[in-house]
Amino acid sequence: MQLEDFLQKSSYFSLGHLPTEGFHPATSDLSALTLSRPDEAVRLISRVDLEAVRTLQHSLDSIRELSDEAHATLQSGNRVFISGCGATGRLALALESAFRAIHQGQPWENRIQGMMAGGDFALVKSVENFEDFPSYGERHLEDLGFSEGDLLIAVTEGGETPYVIGTVHGALARSSRKPWFVFCNPTDLLATTVERSRQILEHPRVNSMCLTVGPMALSGSTRLQAATVQMLAVGVALTRNFGLIELLTEELSRLDLGSFLTPFVKWESAIYQSGGSVLYRTSTHPIAVLTDTTERSPTFSLAPFEKSTWAGEACSWCYLSIPDAGSPLESWQRILNRNPIGLEWEEFSGKLGLDSILEFDFGRNAEEARAKRIRPKIQDTIHLESTPGTSRLVMSTPTLSSSLESPLLEDPIGSQILVKIVLNTLSLVVMGRMGRYEGNVMTWVRSSNGKLIDRTLRYLDRLIEQRKLPHPGRTNLVSMVFDTQATIGSDEAVILKVLERIRSEAQSRP
Repeated sequence: MQLEDFLQKSSYFSLGHLPTEGFHPATSDLSALTLSRPDEAVRLISRVDLEAVRTLQHSLDSIRELSDEAHATLQSGNRVFISGCGATGRLALALESAFRAIHQGQPWENRIQGMMAGGDFALVKSVENFEDFPSYGERHLEDLGFSEGDLLIAVTEGGETPYVIGTVHGALARSSRKPWFVFCNPTDLLATTVERSRQILEHPRVNSMCLTVGPMALSGSTRLQAATVQMLAVGVALTRNFGLIELLTEELSRLDLGSFLTPFVKWESAIYQSGGSVLYRTSTHPIAVLTDTTERSPTFSLAPFEKSTWAGEACSWCYLSIPDAGSPLESWQRILNRNPIGLEWEEFSGKLGLDSILEFDFGRNAEEARAKRIRPKIQDTIHLESTPGTSRLVMSTPTLSSSLESPLLEDPIGSQILVKIVLNTLSLVVMGRMGRYEGNVMTWVRSSNGKLIDRTLRYLDRLIEQRKLPHPGRTNLVSMVFDTQATIGSDEAVILKVLERIRSEAQSRP
């Protein structure tokens, strides 16, 4: 996106008034807590998770209604599509993968289709600006064969994502079944302040499910509580396991993730502080591990996962290995429980196509290949597995080993959500110790699309005020962000660079 385009359309991306973009009052000192008491930082995040999951008690009727509609669709021989963008896109693909595993070899195995902005490629690497175009959502839905009798479940944390809204318009044009629109901000607020959302919310042929969870533990990081609640709601609807909501609530109250995760928090942050890299090895939770490790890149401005053909300078801090997969195709089959699907769109010149996807190799051969690729960096390994036939999650490194017992691990959706929460919490506390956010503000957010540029500007407004710096004015601030984004290094933060420039210019004035 160019500067002039953003300035003309800035109101389209202005979302700071939405609760999911706000600052959680309980986590204002989270970054300091990750350094002084990482165990208490973990427990604090767990309390915010619990608070969010409890809100689902208000939505049980809607979840049951969605469940009835989804099962009527499946029983009629049609398909259920789940669309999303970023975290909700990965949520859609994770739910599809879990549903395929549940119904492997049965007629329903191929009747859930997950889709995300940027296609399957975006599961591993964010696609800049793709989410800004509603037409891409409608086109993608058509490419995947959505037709009469099919059902769409459109999932957007904020309730305003253009790509996801585009899939709703596509579903309305192609099927008589009412699509569902699942979001996490108050309906009235969206309808009165975001025109594209209003068109969907007031449409007589769209069912809405509002799951209001409030601010995230880390401001704007909707991969956390919002995505957890949405995965739980849609997952329960698909499997009809309504008791899972109460079980997760009980487990979040009971489990002491602080004691379980803190040794691994210290271990992983020490690896990064010494300039090393971490390899996550798993056979039982590949899509959960891939989701969390991929999402670290845009949230904390880390180098994204590199392809097997990579020959650049910056490699990702962490990577994934699936020991029971051989070729790149087999590793993707283990992640998705199907073959990956490329977006062979001419305007992307093969960048999102199948060949490009298969250049990411997560099979067993990738471990040694990546170790050679990133030398002289040292690659340390962390192992994450659920023990077959038990309710145990085991996490281990060469020097640590610990297990977590929970009945959630006996349920495919419950297992996905518990591992998601564990990994989200681990990475959030590790990144706090690495200085990748301040308080609960994402100071290292990457401004890769209109929504994130707006978020960057809002965070700058807040930090300029906190630091008592002179505000350069809205237009000048936008220009600074674009200038900095165009010249910044691979391991530098736009927000911090802009703040330094404002401070320097203020000091140089007579």
